[in-house]
Parts: sequence; structure tokens; C-alpha cells
Amino acid sequence: MSQISLVIYQGLVLGAIYALMALAFTLVYGALRFLNLSLGALFTLGAYVAFVISGQLGLPAIAGIVGAFVLVGLAGVGVYQIAVRPLVGRPGWEIASIISTLGVGIVIQQLIQLVWGPRNQAMPEIVSGNLRVGDVLVIQYQRVAVVLVSLVVMTALWFFLTRSRHGLAIRAVAQNRDAAYLNGASVNRIFMLVMALGSGLAAVAGVLLSTVLISLNPTVGLSYALRGLVVTIFGGLGSITGTLAAAFIIGLFEAFVSVYLGEGWKLPALFLFLIVVLVIRPGGLAGVSAEERT
Repeated sequence: MSQISLVIYQGLVLGAIYALMALAFTLVYGALRFLNLSLGALFTLGAYVAFVISGQLGLPAIAGIVGAFVLVGLAGVGVYQIAVRPLVGRPGWEIASIISTLGVGIVIQQLIQLVWGPRNQAMPEIVSGNLRVGDVLVIQYQRVAVVLVSLVVMTALWFFLTRSRHGLAIRAVAQNRDAAYLNGASVNRIFMLVMALGSGLAAVAGVLLSTVLISLNPTVGLSYALRGLVVTIFGGLGSITGTLAAAFIIGLFEAFVSVYLGEGWKLPALFLFLIVVLVIRPGGLAGVSAEERT
């Protein structure tokens, strides 16, 4: 029973982080219909921005999280202007944009390494302390804070998408870009806003993960961006509800494998699980067919 509690505890923490990362992919794919592969580097950049604000300047952790969201969100707009906007509307632009954002991500990662170096950096905790429950489970207040911050960010995103004028415009563009344009929506501005939001979400996920790991290096975003992409595909491309469900399923699955089989089995088991799911349900948990998207 104590090990099951440990699996649930670890799974909720991982799921909360994966949800933010996968939502970044889902928002961009839902509106622009391409996968932004620069998000892994922006994930890492967000963690380093928070490291500077909270770790080096000594400001509160919340300032680091907000600063990472805003500054990396602006970087996401830059990625859009450089690597995506010149390609939009051209034949095969979706595939070309995937390649161009991957290239920009590699450049960002190398710049991070040049500025901060390859060594691990120590990230400050959001809160300290822990609570022991039984013989196996130790609940760290730091990880509880990670889950709470993630839930607050996801709730704020939900209100933005469902209650604000810009959020409704994003949903309209995601459903039918041409109809939204004919009704007066500025598609280019919506695209920039979506790239900023997706990049900001990736940044917050990077901050939360680095505080859980208590260390940071220029390559930390690669494997976790890959996990975020797996969650996005598993949940169904473009589906926010599917993405959220998939994030916590994947988090619990990884925690189960880690506790019962060992850390080394997490990635192989994850991809085997994804293959089985996609064989049974190619569109993911809540995916729609290509005909329904058009």
C-alpha cells in the first residue's frame, strides 16, 4: 500500500509538469497545425531565466516563474517571426516550420550553453520542508507547490481561453482559420499570441521541473520535451482535454515503472506503451480525424 501511495504521489507531480509542456505543444498545433520543436529549448531557457531572477538576484520564486513566462513568451514571438511567419501559406509550410523551429531550438540551446556553461546549476526551492507518511512516502512541500502552481496556471489558461476575447479568437482560429479571418480576426496576431502562450507554458514547466530536480543544465529540456510530445500525441493532437488526461496517465505510468522496475525502464516502457495505444487508437485519447479538422 505504501508503494502505491508513492506511485500516486510521484505520478501527480510528473503529470502536472507534463501537462504544462504538452499544453504548449497542443495550443500551437491546435491553432497553427504544426509541432513547434523549439519548445524543448524554450523549456530550458525558462528555467535559466528563473535561475537568474530567483537564484542570482534573490527575488521570490514567484517572480522567477512570472519572469520566465513573460520573457520566454516574448522569445516565442521572436521564434514565430523568424522561423514560422515567412513560411505560412507556402506549399508544405507545416513540415518546413517543424524543421525551422527545430533549427532555432538548437541555436537557443547552444546560446544557453555559451552564456551559462555546461555545468549543472543549483536551483533554489520554492518552499522547503517535508512530511513523512508511513515508512516509504515522504511528501516534499516543494513538490506539492509544483502541483499547485501547475494547477493555477492551467486554471488561468482555461479562463483565458473560455472567457476572454483573445481566448475566444484563438478557439475560433483553431476551429476554422478562414472563417475566423472573414469575421475580422487578425490571424497573424492570433498566431503570435499562441506562440507566446505556448512558449510561456513551456518556460513554467521548465522552472517547475528544475526546482524538483534541484539542478539545471543546458540539455535538461530535451528528454522532457520529448515526453511532452509523447503526451500530446497520446492525448490526441489539438485536444486540450485529451492532453490533460494523457499527462496524468503518463505521469502515473512513469512513476509505476520507476518504483517497480527501476529508473532505467521509464523511457523504453513509455514508448512501448505509446506504440500499443496508437495501434489500438491511432488518433490518441481524444484525437479527431483529418476530415473533422478541416
